[in-house]
Amino acid sequence: MSKNSRRLFIIIAALSVVWFACGEKTTKFIFKFNVGDEHRYQLIQDSTTATEFMGRKMEMPSTTDITLTQKVENVNQGEIHLILTYDSFDMEMNVGGKEIPGTMGEKMVGQSISMKLRENGEIIEPQGIQSMVALQGPSSDVSSMFFSLYPTFPDRELKVGESWTQNQEMDQTQMGVAIENKYTFARREDKNGYKCAVIDFTLTMNVESTGEAQMKIEGKGTGKGTIYFAYEKGLIVDSAVELDMAMAIATPLPTGDGKIPTTTHQTINLTLM
Repeated sequence: MSKNSRRLFIIIAALSVVWFACGEKTTKFIFKFNVGDEHRYQLIQDSTTATEFMGRKMEMPSTTDITLTQKVENVNQGEIHLILTYDSFDMEMNVGGKEIPGTMGEKMVGQSISMKLRENGEIIEPQGIQSMVALQGPSSDVSSMFFSLYPTFPDRELKVGESWTQNQEMDQTQMGVAIENKYTFARREDKNGYKCAVIDFTLTMNVESTGEAQMKIEGKGTGKGTIYFAYEKGLIVDSAVELDMAMAIATPLPTGDGKIPTTTHQTINLTLM
């Protein structure tokens, strides 16, 4: 190869590197809600809770299948107030081998609850112990389940491969909760007609009683999931998480203090309809 050819090859290679670096797209993710916007979602939660009390083991599997309408009630300085209305609510539960009638779901249809978040996805309400319901088994509180399904975005533009972490500590009455979420912008992908950022995430949670509570609780939870976020529209297209929670409840018993171990495994999936 002649000197001129080598020089030309080097120049082309350098230009290719510069073009690739400059051409890599960065995006700042935020939720884009306007007052009156409505979206319908399906929320499915499969859960199995196992516990042992005084030598007796018991499992409680359950499945909750909900369709709901999410309406934007108000947007004020980056704070979004959502109203979630149950369109359908089906729940199947088994306790110790006995089927529990799902009449509660019938009563929930048509009822509404509220949820507040910031445009970066940070949940304002519910918080604390109420939001932990989603990690502890079957729940009729959809806003609590959202606790595990909504990402919290950093205040900067992101490119594929970048990661960020959100830490949250909640000191409640007689209870302390520490949660860490790690997110990674894995790739871009079309899903259900939307241009989406695919965000993989993991979470860890530690729970511990504080103060002079008679009932002492200690617990740890881990989870992993994937979110499809339509970055041009600013809304979730699909979000799924798999969670494992192990807790020990120490409580005074007639025979003395005893520990009641409880484990929960569950999957939660939110899909735009």
